[in-house]
Amino acid sequence: MATPTITTNTYAGKDLEGVIAQSILRGKTIENGYITVHTDIDSRAVIKTLDGTLNVQDSVAAFNSAGSFTLDEKYLDPKKFMEAVEYDYSTLNATWYASQQPRGRAGDFEAPATLEEAIIEHRSALRSKFMDAAIWRGSVAAGTLAKVTVSAAANVVTGLVPLLEAGTDTVKIDSAKVAIAGWDKATAILTVTSTSDLATGDVVTLSSMVGSTGTNWSGENGNSYSITVINATTFSISLDASAFTGTFTSGNFNFINSSNALSVLTQVYNSLPEAVEDDADFFIFGDKNLVKAYSLAQASAANGAGSYYIGSKELDFLGSRIVYVPYMAKNTIVAANVSNLHFGTALDSEWNDLAIIPQFESTGDRTVRYRVDYAFDVNYTNGGDIVLYR
Repeated sequence: MATPTITTNTYAGKDLEGVIAQSILRGKTIENGYITVHTDIDSRAVIKTLDGTLNVQDSVAAFNSAGSFTLDEKYLDPKKFMEAVEYDYSTLNATWYASQQPRGRAGDFEAPATLEEAIIEHRSALRSKFMDAAIWRGSVAAGTLAKVTVSAAANVVTGLVPLLEAGTDTVKIDSAKVAIAGWDKATAILTVTSTSDLATGDVVTLSSMVGSTGTNWSGENGNSYSITVINATTFSISLDASAFTGTFTSGNFNFINSSNALSVLTQVYNSLPEAVEDDADFFIFGDKNLVKAYSLAQASAANGAGSYYIGSKELDFLGSRIVYVPYMAKNTIVAANVSNLHFGTALDSEWNDLAIIPQFESTGDRTVRYRVDYAFDVNYTNGGDIVLYR
């Protein structure tokens, strides 16, 4: 059973600031309308797709069928998840919150309203963090986020980026990879040909990792790390690889920073389908790294001149709007219409419903249970109109 961890010896006579739940980004993808939401799905929703080709012929008397007409469908199958945690509020006895609980021994097990509201707010924020990551990277990958553990095994949401990667109809751009010439396991220092295009704080994503024995190295494929540049040919990352079996053999990494942001976005822009790039619901989706890299690149292109310090930079590339979505896979870009990205759930308010159930009257336990159940899934349509940079 979980119990709250609360710093003791904080009594100040009154609650000056209230309880500040840790600030975590909200479910921006849903709240900002960056995905099409389908509700009232109890089991499966069918999304009809229509595609075809046009063949223009000379007009003659005889009918000659040409071109194609294809009617297909994709599915949203909401996966069921649960969050459940139980609290014993007698642990508050050592804190100044004890003064806000009802008198008597039974009151030791009741949460002050200010604390209970904060816990509800905090759990809702954590859930939003999970939702954003699961929408783009999948529910399993969302379990790698700080303070989020995903133990669900029977129900898995694949995530939009993995679905787009696996799709045979999507437009894919492979990023330029940089070869890793050497890796010191003890110090996590990597050697490359040159670090001239890198800067401390850049985030690199590893791929094609190979070691002489074991699987530890390949397990790093797809993982991203912030770097510290050491000199002209080396940088370090925050990864303890000392326990990895064998020695490092080979591997690559890719990155998006101010040195290549314009060229990367140019590749994406040049790959956009002309039919959709001017649509009102068309966006280039990326993580915070893309936003920072593009802003710095704009400032550099303006030759400084105060552009580093005055106002925020327009997130627009030649008319295509760039939007930041939390917990998108690092160094990954998705360019798509909102109408081609789909989120399905049984009820549009499910992910905010939280049951608070005191246990004393039913079991005699002086505890309170918090539980929320929800179900969702994601998918895409018209992959030929979507660009994936990875």
